[in-house]
Amino acid sequence: MRGQLEAYFDAAFTAPDGVKRLRELILTLAVQGKLTDQRDRDEPVSELLKKIAVEKEKLEKEGKIKKQKPLPPVADDEKPFALPKGWEWVRLGELGAWRSGSTPSRNMTEYYAGGIPWVKSGEVKQGVISSTEESVSVKALQNCSLPLNPVGTILVAMYGANIGDVGILDINATTNQAVCACVPY
Repeated sequence: MRGQLEAYFDAAFTAPDGVKRLRELILTLAVQGKLTDQRDRDEPVSELLKKIAVEKEKLEKEGKIKKQKPLPPVADDEKPFALPKGWEWVRLGELGAWRSGSTPSRNMTEYYAGGIPWVKSGEVKQGVISSTEESVSVKALQNCSLPLNPVGTILVAMYGANIGDVGILDINATTNQAVCACVPY
């Protein structure tokens, strides 16, 4: 058996796209809940979703986020596979506020080097983002479509060489238009 596994992994790692395919397999298995045992004592997602709904309502009442129209439930024909017990299909909009940033005009030098971290898509790597190559000014925040994202915001590179890469902000920062930001409720 051990020889068969070694041969399989040797083939996987020496194939031209073997490592990429192995990563995709692991991600697929993780999303489907097949990498860990599911325990009956684990809190079901429905309980977490209730807590998120309470927090979202609180943020709406405080005026920190706009009240949103309810999202339709995920229909059966939208579900690509069955989930483990206690898991649920939800729309991403139920978990946080989604937005993208922008790139201030490079002709306006007063928009740059202002000390407010500005994340570009190439800086969104799998992991924590604690610094940026460039920064923007308060004037750029005031005059451009640049929301300031708090610590804990999830960033997704929308296009470019690292499309789909995800990072979590460890600093308050804004982003360019190639980065989607989710501020979790």
